[in-house]
Amino acid sequence: MGLTLNATDKKVNPHHLGDKVPDFEVSTLRGKKTSLKSIQADPKTNSSGVTVLTFWCSFCGSCRQVDQPLSELAEKYEGKVAVYALDSSAGEESRTISKVLKEKRLKMPVLVDAEGKVADLFGAKMTTTTVVIDANNVIRYWGQFQHGDQALAEQAIDAVLAGKKPPHDHTRERG
Repeated sequence: MGLTLNATDKKVNPHHLGDKVPDFEVSTLRGKKTSLKSIQADPKTNSSGVTVLTFWCSFCGSCRQVDQPLSELAEKYEGKVAVYALDSSAGEESRTISKVLKEKRLKMPVLVDAEGKVADLFGAKMTTTTVVIDANNVIRYWGQFQHGDQALAEQAIDAVLAGKKPPHDHTRERG
C-alpha cells in the first residue's frame, strides 16, 4: 500500500499529462535549493533535458518495493536523463534518508519537497507516482512505478528520448 503524500493548505490546480509544468524549487539532501530548470540544464547529469520524478519516502512499504528498480533506472540513464526520487513527506530528515540509501546501497539521487508543493503541482496523492517531463517541460508520462509498471516508465523515457509519443503514457494510481 502506498503512502499518502503531504498535502498543503493551498489549493493548486494540478498539472496533468500533456500539460507544461512551471519551474519549481526543491532541496537536495544537503539542503541546497535547486529547480526543475537547473536540473534540466545540467549537461553533466542531464544531457537530454528529460527529467523523471518518482514520489518516494524512506519509510513507505510500497517504496521499498521500488527502491532497487528506481536506483537501477537512475544508473541506466545516468548523464542522459535526470532520474530522481522525490521525498514529499512531512518532517522526514535528510540524515534519515541518507542512512536508508547507504544501508540499502541505493545510488538514486533524492530531492526533498518537505512542504508537498511539488506533489500538489502534479496532483500526486500516493508514493511511487512517477512523472516523465520532456525538455520542453511537458508531462509525457504519469503513473505508478510499482507492480511491473517500471517497464512502462522506461518505455516512456525511451520514447521521449526518441522524440516519440510513449506507447503507454499513464497508469492508474494505486495505494
